[in-house]
Amino acid sequence: MNPAISKRYAVPGWHYETIQAESDCVEPKDRMLRVIRSMADQEAPDFSSVDWDAELAAFGEVDFPAYYRQPFHSVPGGYLSRAAAIGDRCAMEAIYQDDHPRRSLGLREELGSLVPAEARTVVDLGCGTGDAAAAIARRLPEARVTALDASPFMLVAARHQNGGIANLEFEQGFAEATRFEDASVDAVTITLVFHECPDEIKRRVLAEAHRILRPGGSLTLSDTAQEDLQSYRGFYEPYKEQWLEFDPAAFVRDAGFAEIVAKNVAPPLWSFVARKPL
Repeated sequence: MNPAISKRYAVPGWHYETIQAESDCVEPKDRMLRVIRSMADQEAPDFSSVDWDAELAAFGEVDFPAYYRQPFHSVPGGYLSRAAAIGDRCAMEAIYQDDHPRRSLGLREELGSLVPAEARTVVDLGCGTGDAAAAIARRLPEARVTALDASPFMLVAARHQNGGIANLEFEQGFAEATRFEDASVDAVTITLVFHECPDEIKRRVLAEAHRILRPGGSLTLSDTAQEDLQSYRGFYEPYKEQWLEFDPAAFVRDAGFAEIVAKNVAPPLWSFVARKPL
């Protein structure tokens, strides 16, 4: 990697110490090991043509806050690493290989069905490598779907593995502080993001979703079961203790949303849909 790029995304030493401490924990690591072994059996996107130095250089300097600079999933650098971006699809496919005939991609399609068919502007906050946003864009070809993520690595991967969809665009930004105008969006989706955020950031993201949604606009919040992170020992999860106490319906209600309804369209993931009041 280009030295300037390497310096920009240098991995602090404490990441390795934290990862090692998680690896040394006494709890069983069966689920983590199963995912790692299964990743090799998944169909991986082809990133061989990606010029990572050139693509990463196109992103400007960003001041990433401490909550984001964590070694998520025991990857040095966390989401600010090529390894996380390249391995994302295969990891997700391995995790959900027994939950849907089409694994994680099938679950994404099920979750996409929760976005109202009449939506014409959709924003997916914390899009990662873009599989959820791509499923929505394919389902709603008349809608303009914007997939937003803070990590340039994830966005480079997203553009390559989900490119060529005319109504889908990717952009860099933080979910708690977007560039969208007030009341300008028909639907917001947040998928598998909140378990990676401290509670204060969850509140700020929901406040931002409320701000950019038009009156009557739709919010879809989907994530993993609260106790699930505790069973993946070996994968470092910085906010798993807060996740145990997270009450999604209460957080959504406190952010000013109404008509909050639980949906069970893509187990083992849960979903809540809500609307911004008129």
